[in-house]
Amino acid sequence: MITEKTLEALTDENVQDIVDIGAQGGITYWAIEPSDKEFAGLPEGKTYTFVEGEHDTWMGREGSREVEAVHYLSKGEIRAAYGRLLDLNQEFVNREYHDYIVQSWIDRDDKGGVDTAHIDAGTADVIIQLAALGEIRYG
Repeated sequence: MITEKTLEALTDENVQDIVDIGAQGGITYWAIEPSDKEFAGLPEGKTYTFVEGEHDTWMGREGSREVEAVHYLSKGEIRAAYGRLLDLNQEFVNREYHDYIVQSWIDRDDKGGVDTAHIDAGTADVIIQLAALGEIRYG
C-alpha cells in the first residue's frame, strides 16, 4: 500500500536521480529522445517527457524515427510507481529489482530521502515503465 509517508520520503531530488539514471541507460532500449515538438507539448503539472519508440540512427547516421506513444509524467507519478514497486506484495518485477528498491527505502534518511545509490539503470527503467505505461512491458 502506498502511504503518504512513502511518497514524502521520495524527494524531488530522488525523483530526478531516478529519471537521470533511467535516461543514461535504463530506458534507452524502449524510449527515444523527445523531439522539440514533443518537449513543447508538455502539459501543465507534468515534468518529464518520455517517448516510447525506436529509431535506426546509429553510428552517426541519420535514420527514421517510429513513435509508439508520448508519455508526460509528473514527479508524483514517478513517486507512485516507486511506491507500488516497494510494496512487499508487488508482482511487477523480479526479486533483484524489488530488493534494490527495498534497500533504497531501508537506507533512507529524513534529509535526503531514499538512497538512490541502490537504484541502478534496470531498476530506474522499471520504475519509469510502471509510471509511464502502467505495467512492465519491456525487458
